[in-house]
Amino acid sequence: MRLKTYTVNTLPEGMLQIKKDLGEDALILNTKKVKTRGFLGFFRKEKLEIIAAIETKPMVRERQPEQKVQGEGVRSSLVREQVSLKDQLSEDREMVMSAKVHHPQTKEDKHLTSELMNELKDLKKMMVQVIEEDRLPEAVQTIHTQFVRQELTPEIRSELLGKLMVMVSQNPEYTRQQVNHLARNEVVKFIYAHQKMPETKRSEIICFVGPTGVGKTTTIAKIAADYLLNENKKVGLITSDTYRIAAVEQLKTYAGILNIPIQVVQTPADMKQAMSALNSCDVILMDTAGRNYQQQQYMNELELLLSDQGKIQTNLVLSLTSKYGDMKKIIESFQSVKIDQLILTKRDETSSFGAIVNVMYEYSIPLRYITTGQNVPDDIVEVTPALLTNFLLGDGLE
Repeated sequence: MRLKTYTVNTLPEGMLQIKKDLGEDALILNTKKVKTRGFLGFFRKEKLEIIAAIETKPMVRERQPEQKVQGEGVRSSLVREQVSLKDQLSEDREMVMSAKVHHPQTKEDKHLTSELMNELKDLKKMMVQVIEEDRLPEAVQTIHTQFVRQELTPEIRSELLGKLMVMVSQNPEYTRQQVNHLARNEVVKFIYAHQKMPETKRSEIICFVGPTGVGKTTTIAKIAADYLLNENKKVGLITSDTYRIAAVEQLKTYAGILNIPIQVVQTPADMKQAMSALNSCDVILMDTAGRNYQQQQYMNELELLLSDQGKIQTNLVLSLTSKYGDMKKIIESFQSVKIDQLILTKRDETSSFGAIVNVMYEYSIPLRYITTGQNVPDDIVEVTPALLTNFLLGDGLE
């Protein structure tokens, strides 16, 4: 492998030199900011140091038995390099964006920026491959297996395992229990770093949207009971789910049990009348029809119903029994109505919880509640990093 170090002003400038010297197949191994010497110690400038490499001969993947110890050291070193690389990726992206903002770009510059972003994506994929294809220590492999079982995305798995591998390589005497404890701590920190917190000020009108069958009506009853019994709020209910008579009757039953008013609406005009009838309530919870989210007509009707009604907090309700890919499609389909919070249901009907962390990592939408069963009002919990970590790892690492 041929290595070469470059000291440049910007990452795009470095990429031009690297491609010219080493070719299209060159890889960036590391980047860091450095200070250059100035005149008599003054006027020092901040530069970017880039270490790039090109493979000069095919890599030999098989190792001889007598090379095992040395190979393990190389593997640990490689993992550390990849973790360092992961830490640099976001910084590199910021530098690219800064270059786009502060320096006029030619067509060639724009093409290079696009190529550079693709290069960074390829580097991240390479890091994922190194961690997941290489042989991990037994304790770390157990954690990796649990992450795969829980259906965490490869990107999240690589980030968590990379940090764990650094600690394990530096402390080979760690027991399985100690490694498991480290894994839990890393998951908690990861969730804490990516969990966007809901607004502390609660809205007076809260609307619940989502596809059919996710449990919106039961979830509304649980939240209504919490407001009524634990916060001593006067609660009103609205339902626009007139497509399913059973849904209206179900919400009316809950309203009767809780002794709170309910209004049924079909049009924006009905909505205004309902709001007027419930103007003495501290909080109004609104149910909507769970129709096919892929039909634009439904989304248009929903947008029309929620327009001109003042500040409405919109909660998107999703089921944990759904595939992560389906969850992504649903979230993207409902973006037109501005989702303020997420609620995940049916935790009791699945043993896979990686989608919770995947959604939190992928989308900047606060996750407020998870429902854990059908009992009203008990089976609902507020989301915390410790709770999600317990869902994700459970007893699988005990």
